[in-house]
Amino acid sequence: MEIKQPEDFFLSEAHAFCLFMLNNQEMADAHGHDFDELVIVRSGSGFHIINDQVELVYAGDFFFVSANDTHYYESTNNLSLINLLFHKDRHFRFIHNIDALLDVVRQTTRPSARELLSLTESELNKIVCLTQEVTARRDDHFDVVYFSATEAAILEIISLLCSCIARRGERNRNNDSSGQKILNYVRHNYSRHINWDALCEECGMAKRTMFRFFKDMTGTTPEKFQQICCLLKAQELLRTTDRPIKEVALFCGFINASRLTDVYKKRFSRTPSQERHLSFSITDS
Repeated sequence: MEIKQPEDFFLSEAHAFCLFMLNNQEMADAHGHDFDELVIVRSGSGFHIINDQVELVYAGDFFFVSANDTHYYESTNNLSLINLLFHKDRHFRFIHNIDALLDVVRQTTRPSARELLSLTESELNKIVCLTQEVTARRDDHFDVVYFSATEAAILEIISLLCSCIARRGERNRNNDSSGQKILNYVRHNYSRHINWDALCEECGMAKRTMFRFFKDMTGTTPEKFQQICCLLKAQELLRTTDRPIKEVALFCGFINASRLTDVYKKRFSRTPSQERHLSFSITDS
């Protein structure tokens, strides 16, 4: 497994941070890195798999990847990311106690504790502007003016994320767009039969518009997207639990283990049994 190194990303030995935008993030092999990473989804969608746990991410989502984590992206569609990297052995020049803020983000966005936290459009636009301000500064000497300006922007970015987290108990889901409501519904109900007509009516979206939304957001149809959700959740359970394959199949919305095996092999070119054997072999090695 590849471990990404700081020298490939940080601009100088004086930098405790690295901030950049990544457009059209493609699927890649699982990897780790010798630094911490804060990721903000600017646009598009995809599945983020961290330590074999799967989560759907799209515009406005954010999450923390620690140096000891392994992760990758699956089934991406025009996924554009903002990546903020933190060097483990360096300190900011002007920001003190930034770890206290980062811990708030880290603890709240862990897959096991993850809530539906999403930046508002105005917050996301502000973060994009701040990112552009930082990346536009490519001073050769990286003097105190450079670091004071860039670190101030980074502090504001992290503060916006913490503000989003702080209001999570006050958020009114009725303010979500119709598209957000549908995606959030699928997030929670991927393993159930979904009545798309009823869901469209409940979310105030015409069915034709819903199909177009899914195509634009995920690159596929609603039914196919739901199946991908089910398969990736099955993959997570096969890798992280010892549940019988029949139980995994039923939990993930398949009528039996045979059906899961057929669809799983078409998607991943291996059976659920082979997936589990491979996962356990890697763990034991």
